[in-house]
Amino acid sequence: MSKNARREAARQAARARQEQERRRQRRNRWFLQGGIGLAVIAVAVVVVVVVSNMNSSSGTTTAAGPKNMASDGITFTGESGKIVATPTDSLAPKATPSPAATSASDGAVVVTTYIDWSCPSCKAFEAQYSSELQSQVRDGSVVLDIHPIAILDRNYRNSRYSSRAANAAACVANTAPKDFLAVQTQFYDNQPEEGTDGLTDAKIKSLVKAGGVSSAKVADCIDSEKYGSWVTAATNRAVGNEALQNPATGSFGTPTVLIDGKVWDQKSSLTSAIAAAAK
Repeated sequence: MSKNARREAARQAARARQEQERRRQRRNRWFLQGGIGLAVIAVAVVVVVVVSNMNSSSGTTTAAGPKNMASDGITFTGESGKIVATPTDSLAPKATPSPAATSASDGAVVVTTYIDWSCPSCKAFEAQYSSELQSQVRDGSVVLDIHPIAILDRNYRNSRYSSRAANAAACVANTAPKDFLAVQTQFYDNQPEEGTDGLTDAKIKSLVKAGGVSSAKVADCIDSEKYGSWVTAATNRAVGNEALQNPATGSFGTPTVLIDGKVWDQKSSLTSAIAAAAK
């Protein structure tokens, strides 16, 4: 199948998903409040707004970042029906990350997410949209760019769980990028409640292993918090980026989702927003 044929097939699939979403919304119309759909409410209500959790004022890192995250995010595309991580060199100390992609040469819609593995609203977003997004990545209609950050240390009794979880994400991206999405699912499925001590490093390593990564190198990376400096810098870069602020609130929170470089305003479902961008 030619690239144009694949692109047209992806667009037809996007239109079909949009129509399916419209039918679902019509079925649920009895439960709408103020014209806003349940899917939008579910995400909007639980979005975590950042007040203060920056570990330093600097957006630079004193140590190298992980491989495959030169933009501070790990990017996934579809190849022959499979999800493939895009390889990159590591970010050098004090270097500026590559700009995050806002378009794809083959016409795919670029969906960029800024997430915190300790964030309940990110877990809700994942539960609602991850299967759909991964299907779209496989069929080539979406490029998925995931930026793990740490904004919720204060919610876990000063155990720095949010930062340690983001470090684990970096460790996996560096060594086992093909398993990143499976590991992410493990962290959301086993997310500790806010107000607790979070998860121990031993438990973090067990979740990484459950996601398919048994590398001793990754375990050592978690124990030493190898990418701690990078996590702080990447988080500060995201929080300080005015382009990532929610237009409705004027602040940054997780999850923050961009579609072709523009912040999703949640006035429609993500399904509809992606379909509109694909036209």
